[in-house]
Amino acid sequence: MKFKYLLYLYILLGIIEIFLVGFQINFSIYLRPICVVLIYSFYVVNVKRHNYFLLFYLTCELINEVFFLIDFSKYFILVLTCYSLATFSMLYHIWPVVKRANFKTGWGDLLRPFLGLLGILFIFWELIFLVFKNLPDYYVFFPALTALLSWIFFCSIIPAKNKHPDNFALYFIGGSMAVMAPTMFIYEFLWSSSIVLYFSLTSMLLLKIFLVWYLINLDKILNCKEEYF
Repeated sequence: MKFKYLLYLYILLGIIEIFLVGFQINFSIYLRPICVVLIYSFYVVNVKRHNYFLLFYLTCELINEVFFLIDFSKYFILVLTCYSLATFSMLYHIWPVVKRANFKTGWGDLLRPFLGLLGILFIFWELIFLVFKNLPDYYVFFPALTALLSWIFFCSIIPAKNKHPDNFALYFIGGSMAVMAPTMFIYEFLWSSSIVLYFSLTSMLLLKIFLVWYLINLDKILNCKEEYF
């Protein structure tokens, strides 16, 4: 990939952001738009075109993260609305890969992803019972939960049915999402520990790195002439 210094600078500023949250949250928030510019620029210089769905995703995630840090409970509707829009918008990118995957045969390959997904569902189910009574708004919560589970489902199923090596990144993308969303709720409503917050912020950072890396390689995956199904 070209212009890797943009990615390295993004990672450096992302680490500084996470470090500063415990000391100077305002300065940490000011760095976040710069990080969005860096990671989007890294994508554009590699694929040589703009991607307005990705830009929309990064903007929604920026709003989501900033207002989560300011006051998650106060801006609960805004945060979860942006999260839902961002997550559903990413399905646009992976849908061509989904359509090429063969879901009619070899369901034995899906056993591990389904077991993993069931495990995640169990954890989410228990977490919902713990935080549900404290949620400021129930109506926006369920679309956000649907977006989360849909994204994790596709990130788990696609690599099992399309074994292109670059699809392995979807496991990291889905895993980062599976960590990010619950830790946001745990930190706000159950255990306001800096450790939980750092886990959440680190997963946000890793999610964007793996996602942009995957999207840069998406054309190569779709145009690959080898059979990976």
